[in-house]
Amino acid sequence: MDLTIPNRMNPTDALFWLLDKLPDLRSTIGVLVVLERDPKYARVRSEVERLTQGLPRMRQRVAEVPLGMAPPEWVEDPQFDCDFHIRRLAVPAPGTMDELLDAMGPFYATAFDPDRPPWEAFVCEGLAGGRGALFIKMHHCLTDGVGAARLSGMLTRRMPKLPRPGRRRNVPPPSVTPLALLWRAAVYNIGDAVDLGRRVLRWSGSAMTAPAGMYGGVPVALGAAAGFAQELMLPRAQSPVRYQRSLSRRVATFELSLPEIEAVGKRVLATVNDVVLTLVSGAMHRWHAARGVDVRHLRALVPVNLRQPGDLTPGNKLALLAVPLPVGDMGPLRRLRLIQQHMRRVKSDRRATLAPVLARVMSALPLALASRLGRQHVMRTNFACTNVPGPRRTSYFAGVAIEHVFPFAPLVGDHPVAIAAYSYRDTLCVGLTIDPQGMDDPAGFRAMLGESYKEVLTLRGPRHATGLKRPARRR
Repeated sequence: MDLTIPNRMNPTDALFWLLDKLPDLRSTIGVLVVLERDPKYARVRSEVERLTQGLPRMRQRVAEVPLGMAPPEWVEDPQFDCDFHIRRLAVPAPGTMDELLDAMGPFYATAFDPDRPPWEAFVCEGLAGGRGALFIKMHHCLTDGVGAARLSGMLTRRMPKLPRPGRRRNVPPPSVTPLALLWRAAVYNIGDAVDLGRRVLRWSGSAMTAPAGMYGGVPVALGAAAGFAQELMLPRAQSPVRYQRSLSRRVATFELSLPEIEAVGKRVLATVNDVVLTLVSGAMHRWHAARGVDVRHLRALVPVNLRQPGDLTPGNKLALLAVPLPVGDMGPLRRLRLIQQHMRRVKSDRRATLAPVLARVMSALPLALASRLGRQHVMRTNFACTNVPGPRRTSYFAGVAIEHVFPFAPLVGDHPVAIAAYSYRDTLCVGLTIDPQGMDDPAGFRAMLGESYKEVLTLRGPRHATGLKRPARRR
């Protein structure tokens, strides 16, 4: 499949790459694909090679423009070596899932080589029961969660048949000398200014020819601006799990029954995402209560997808919003309704649409100022939580059926944990990225997720909690 992809980062991509120079703001995403049996290494290499043939971005490295005059470029890596990016990871006997996850942690925490394409794949061998696994990590500037799900769809196939790799056109890479980069940056900035002028003229013409329609959009724009300003003015989030911060990483997994989650949502008129946030909030309540701390609210850093239908371009098109979650001592139904209220408020003012503007401004700032603003943004939240839908049918990799697909989100700032969920077949696969100093008992937190899950499954009876409005029926 041929995709027309830009050769320059968008502002959100550039911001992720810029902040990667600071270890505590490093953005690395990962996915663990668990296979029914151990695949042959040669077949795995062929599959990944096929993927890099279809997605030129995976053969490109980042070229920064001197003085930050424009977003970085993607240029062909003339020394691209697929064998450098694909490595073997031996799991100590008996090869349990916990031992695999322990072996993955140090690799997930390691930074990328800035002179090579920012991704790596690890073929995991020696798992119990003859199973296999593939762990892929990539820099967030390559793609967002939705893009990573599509990338996973290209890597896996419904049928275990290896298609023929397509032909690659040998295009000479552009010059990456400072003068060439500055020249292309100047051309880009001129074109960007012209495009902005066209949009302004188009908007002015619409205001003159159809003023009623333009005036009708003014309240929407004002609401988005007010919501976005409220987002930026949030104070620092407080939580006792902020005591320590390290650059170490531990990863853990958790499984939920997707049909059971959907059944709960149907009974109480809630989305899968609402139920997942309720479950996470209940686990956070248990975590703090076990430490003798009474915390009523925490804030989750939640990605919001900004892609239009049919948008297949790579890169990041998202907004990172602070969503308040009730973690006080209350019943699961009331917790759910409060979360629904908060989510409706965040979505109704459309504040997420202004996030690319902020990314554009921050990516053009000096690193010291951009890092300060970036830290302030993540300090407004206590942890990250994301949920990406996946396929409901069985997929294959290297001719082997896939059992589970566990995603892992970046751990930034002083967040102790990042929670990512991905639906595959009848399972909601949850990946936990944990700072072992910020959350020193990952097994205990995973057990609390299980307790909260059992509590959420009991949601029945009244459609609304006392004192809360009944949610409108969704079409």
